[in-house]
Amino acid sequence: MAAPPSVVKPPPSAEETQVLKKSPWLDAWHDPVAGMCCFSPYMCLADLHADGDHRLIMVDLKKRMRIYKGTTIQWQQQLVDFPCAIQCFYHEVATPPIPTLAVASGHQVFIYRYMRPYLKFTLPPVEVDAAEVAIWDELKKDSIDVKTAIERLSAARESGTVLSNISIDLLSLDEPEKQADLVKFSKDQLQQQHTSITCMEVLKQNMEEPTAVSMLVLGTENRMVYILDSSALNVATKVELDAVPTFISVIGLYDVEYRVTVACRDGNIYTIKNGQVLSSVIELETQPVGLVRFDKNVYVGCMDNVIHSFHFKGKKNHSIYLPSSISCMNLLHITKTRAAKALVVALGNGEVRVYNGKHLVSITKTNDVVTGMKLGTFGREEGSMVLSFKNGALMVKILQRNANLEVSSAAPGPPPEQDIPLDVPKKTKLYVEQTSREREQAIDMHRTFQRDLCKLRLSTARAYVNLLGAGHGPMSSAGGAQVRLNAQVIGMGPQFKILVRVQNAGVHSLSDVPLMCTANTSLYRVPKPCYYLPLLVPQQVYLVEIPIICINEIGGTDTARIFVCSRNSNLPLISAVVNMPISETPLTD
Repeated sequence: MAAPPSVVKPPPSAEETQVLKKSPWLDAWHDPVAGMCCFSPYMCLADLHADGDHRLIMVDLKKRMRIYKGTTIQWQQQLVDFPCAIQCFYHEVATPPIPTLAVASGHQVFIYRYMRPYLKFTLPPVEVDAAEVAIWDELKKDSIDVKTAIERLSAARESGTVLSNISIDLLSLDEPEKQADLVKFSKDQLQQQHTSITCMEVLKQNMEEPTAVSMLVLGTENRMVYILDSSALNVATKVELDAVPTFISVIGLYDVEYRVTVACRDGNIYTIKNGQVLSSVIELETQPVGLVRFDKNVYVGCMDNVIHSFHFKGKKNHSIYLPSSISCMNLLHITKTRAAKALVVALGNGEVRVYNGKHLVSITKTNDVVTGMKLGTFGREEGSMVLSFKNGALMVKILQRNANLEVSSAAPGPPPEQDIPLDVPKKTKLYVEQTSREREQAIDMHRTFQRDLCKLRLSTARAYVNLLGAGHGPMSSAGGAQVRLNAQVIGMGPQFKILVRVQNAGVHSLSDVPLMCTANTSLYRVPKPCYYLPLLVPQQVYLVEIPIICINEIGGTDTARIFVCSRNSNLPLISAVVNMPISETPLTD
């Protein structure tokens, strides 16, 4: 695949420049060699032992599960399959409340209790279409050949029938030998179609307490949303959608009222209320890459670097345009020390931004692309942010206790004083007389203005010509020659060196050009003040090194003057004034 074209990043706005100076995050821990590159669904924070010390649970695509207690690895185990999500929930009311760990993998959910494998939940198989079953039954009885079966399966798919994975694999093969081998291997097997889990969330059952009994909510590839019971053994509710869910956000209680907001692959946002899909559908311009529920608002990050905010009933509130692609989105929710909520967004350029509504609160720079982000309680600190990077590093940041996540009540934009009309006095007799005079003498006033303007332009042009003729400009054209002069001081003193660059910018060469250097004789001594340039070829830069020595004992400073002279005129072609730096004290014998 071709590399994406380079994008010129716009300069930061005034709001971004201001928030860069005040980051509310404190660096708590950084492990650059953690070796686990995790996505946001692969990370979870939970009080696994009910001792108030929350652990960090992580899984990755290397089929590893790791639990961090503080900065140390407490437990690590190999998984049997590639994970797709991890969550912690409470299956019962107990003292002390020990959570249950759920790892979704393929079409199964592996349940861990007390850090040990406990049970496995398998999604119900998908019913295979009757027409497809009939074709495979005829293959099993050798009533039809493989070619005829492939033609009938292809016709069934074109008519809208959803085929099983075995039939799709058969249609993807081109060689007759491989097709026959697949039919021979699969026709005697039981025709069952298993789906895969795409996302997983937790829904409280009857209380809003942190340790209340909760239920797992699963989104699958066959466009279904399953809500399991608290024991994770049976399906309590299942809902079919129009597309495959990719992100899920839940709010409410299962026994009272709940809403499940689902972002799907067709670019739409669906809402499930008490087991029923609502008719209001939010249509997005591009594919969603993140979903966060913020009070009554739904924030959706899209592939076009924009975050859209919608009311949960479907009305659009506002949009936030970002300078880079969105890699992670999460909600910062603090309830113990104070009540605060904020939207945290990680970008592809390594920035982590905090938004309160549509207002930018802070920007935090990181050294790599953030692939996974989890916000919650880590250890005993409630406002913690765990970041997983693309290079496998792991970073923990803590929100400052006195961090201000609020925004000013004033609306963004110009100050309100702009809309207040000025108290202009009424028209007086003097104003009326002035306007009447200008109306009557408009032609004469305009002519006077144009005459004065022409005189000003002429005086300016004459002064500039005299400046160039005297050799005090940046480039001289006196005598038909165009010469450029540049001088640079080298050294710390008392012995300096002035590096002079002379360039003939004209089209004709110059010969026997004198170059002079003068300075205050009470402060400086120039061993060789005069130099000759035998020939100045056009567009060629000539370097002349002029030594100059500071003879003042206290290291005084003054200016030195460089002149490029002409044999045909008593005025220099060009001159330069060099500001000498403060010299070190001269060493005496």
